Amino acid sequence: MATVISSQKMTLEEFNSLPEDDGVDRMLIRGVLVEEPMTKRNRWHALVEATVARLLGNWVADAEHPAGIVFSGEVGCELVAGGEASSVGIDVAIFSTERISEQSEDARFIKGPPILAVEILSPSDTQERVQQKTDLYLSAGTQLVWIIDPHFKTVTAFTKDSSPIMFSGEDDLSANQLPGFSVPVSSLFSQAKANH
Repeated sequence: MATVISSQKMTLEEFNSLPEDDGVDRMLIRGVLVEEPMTKRNRWHALVEATVARLLGNWVADAEHPAGIVFSGEVGCELVAGGEASSVGIDVAIFSTERISEQSEDARFIKGPPILAVEILSPSDTQERVQQKTDLYLSAGTQLVWIIDPHFKTVTAFTKDSSPIMFSGEDDLSANQLPGFSVPVSSLFSQAKANH
């Protein structure tokens, strides 16, 4: 099945009322429904996701001030940018404790932007889709976006008002938005040694 993009705009309520379909990955990007075939994440993607979530979780646990809450595994997030609604799954994200405290107990998805959104590239990802999601995150108020490439073992960091910065090898991955967080980029990939 190819990517299907609806020609009609949709509200969050309409999107959330769609029936579940285990074979389809759905996103609402600026009011436009995007459906793609559900693919299994390859082992390198899964390993990098687990490693990033663990490293960020360790940083949160050791922080002297409330740093936020780490979510992983395609956490559902509802965003509004330019008056248009979106609903996406984020590989790994940190949300502020304030943002989480605003959520209702029965909410399936987190409403509002994370501090950090991490997307880990899969072979099926297109440049257009990655750029679209990065632009969406930043325009909706996400402070920092990391695009992680397990094949080239790089992390590209995006913020709203700065040029992207690429980290690789023994570069220290750090950011003003994550005070005190610093790890060598190689540590994200140290267990994923196979060529893929």
